[in-house]
Amino acid sequence: MGTIEGEGKERILKELESIVGSEYVSSSREITFLYHWDFVTAEEPGRCDFVVMPSSTEEVQEIVRLANREKIPVIPWVSGMNFGGICIPRKGGIVVDLRRMNKVLEVNEDDMYAVVEGGITWGDLKGYLEKHHPNLRAGITWSPAGTGVIPSYICYGMLDLGFIGGTGAEFINGLEVVLPTGEIVRVGSCMCTNYWLGRAPLPDLVGLFIGWDGTTGVVTKAGIKLWPNLPRKDFIIIADTVDTGVKIFRKLAKAGLGIVDMCFLNYVWLCSLQGYREDENMPFEPEKTGGNDFYGLVTITAYTEKEMEAKSESIMKIVDEEGGLVADIETVIDMFSENEKENLLTLTNLPIHFYGVWNFSRGGGGEWVGSYISSRHVAQYYEIARSIAKKYGKHACMYGRVMFGGHHWIARVNINFNKNDPEDVEHARKCLMEIDENVRKLGSVIRYKAPPWAKKRNLEKANPTALELIRKIKSLLDPNGIMNPGHEM
Repeated sequence: MGTIEGEGKERILKELESIVGSEYVSSSREITFLYHWDFVTAEEPGRCDFVVMPSSTEEVQEIVRLANREKIPVIPWVSGMNFGGICIPRKGGIVVDLRRMNKVLEVNEDDMYAVVEGGITWGDLKGYLEKHHPNLRAGITWSPAGTGVIPSYICYGMLDLGFIGGTGAEFINGLEVVLPTGEIVRVGSCMCTNYWLGRAPLPDLVGLFIGWDGTTGVVTKAGIKLWPNLPRKDFIIIADTVDTGVKIFRKLAKAGLGIVDMCFLNYVWLCSLQGYREDENMPFEPEKTGGNDFYGLVTITAYTEKEMEAKSESIMKIVDEEGGLVADIETVIDMFSENEKENLLTLTNLPIHFYGVWNFSRGGGGEWVGSYISSRHVAQYYEIARSIAKKYGKHACMYGRVMFGGHHWIARVNINFNKNDPEDVEHARKCLMEIDENVRKLGSVIRYKAPPWAKKRNLEKANPTALELIRKIKSLLDPNGIMNPGHEM
């Protein structure tokens, strides 16, 4: 597989135009260039031959049938902001931009789920629910309004309901997928009924499309869990170190308080969120400023005021016992400059765009070493990353979440750089790769939304029989290897 030239390219272009219309397909360099990279990361750009924007499952099916017949790569795409470069076209082909497929098709208030199209964004979904179903809400990632819902879910994204509901994968009730060979399949309860209410008690075929980074098909519809939109209260938990903060969070997780979200930042990320740039008067090391290095956001919901008061009292008691501080979010907001206060306000009103985080300035670049991890290793993970980042003259921006009742955690360290400086980009890549190499020695670390080099490291110590099973499944579903090549397991 590779880029397509000459008469063959013109023929494929005309066939794509016959499927979606000439206004929704392009092979021009000016258009395809926009799909060659992930907008903020340090990963190398790729190249595609065509961009096509279907409006229906049937159009996606025809595109995939054409690609499979011609053995042309297919890259599913919603917004291109995934921080691991996992939709960068590595071997040419057709980028299938799903942005026209952005509708909410159904909301079942009784069973609390929605059926949505594959290209829907967080802005689309939240806006629809606020207008038509204000008593329900979705789990949302810390990402801009224009990013995709389904990619976040099928790539194990972490949501603001992650403590109660788990990863994005657990929020999926069912999927409609165009397979690499062109068949349309429905998995989950929707394979047997018109109700997209769950995955039990059937063989869980949804897993064939979760965690595969678009290499097993194109998701065109999904049934996703919704939750009651109850009154909420947010607490800022402050601790001197990440180690202390982890201990506080671990105890809160085991207290059975009806917490729906637990996430945390370190001092550097808090500074960048406020729009600061480092100088001699504002060092980004808490030891030099006397500042704390753990800032947690804990969210509870309750049906009655009495219930809310009881939960709040318990949270404050636990934090005090473990040596932390509790602050009202309004108090913390006062720390921010006027033009940055909305950044913190939107932490509790997602989706969000962190303008100041990347390179500590608007328009900068950033990439993370993001991992699923045992709570036992979170503090060590941070110290390893912080030490290596210092060696490269960088700062380790830490962000993490407690997932699914505390059964596992996510730890992410972002490294910022100037996207317009090739030397700084390469410097950051070396830093990221060294952090990745060393945090893996902790034992529980598994990278997610990983670029190809990190994905390869994930599998180096994997069970050989499991790897062979993965290869057999991939070969069965995609015999011609057209789906997102270069990103497969």
